[in-house]
Amino acid sequence: MGFTAAQAARLTNCTLSQLTSWERIGLIVPLPGGSHRYTFRDLVALRVVASLLESGLSLARIRRALGYLVESGEDVAALSIVTDGESVWACRTDGQILDALRRGQLALFLALDRVTAEVEAEVRAFDAERQAFVNGLRDSEPAGDEVATTGEAASGRGGDATARAHRRRPVTPS
Repeated sequence: MGFTAAQAARLTNCTLSQLTSWERIGLIVPLPGGSHRYTFRDLVALRVVASLLESGLSLARIRRALGYLVESGEDVAALSIVTDGESVWACRTDGQILDALRRGQLALFLALDRVTAEVEAEVRAFDAERQAFVNGLRDSEPAGDEVATTGEAASGRGGDATARAHRRRPVTPS
């Protein structure tokens, strides 16, 4: 089964003249034979070409990039294609990024989700370590001995007996 040119044009938001032109230059060619049917993969490729054209990439660059990806055996339908209007990168599901205009040169790729997870784990470990340290300090204080936190109570200048009772004792090293 396949899709006629009219169906392919409708499903991909391309014109019939674009399909004819792209077939003529060998960019996307329907199944051979008299039926001229487009496969689902062809529909995906047609949509990709239309999107890349809309993003400002020239037809010559698109043809070169897609030609390389198809020649190298890449499953174009499984790739994410990224462009800035000049370069074209093909992103694989395994995280690799290929520069499709430089014959597949591997581009630098940094998985931000993995970096974020690593930093979050480090922060959690740091927080746990800090909390254990603070708990250790609290546990080392003698039982029933409260530390004054207000200026008046800490200085002992308060007039009431409660403030004097909570006066800080000097800490002696153990």
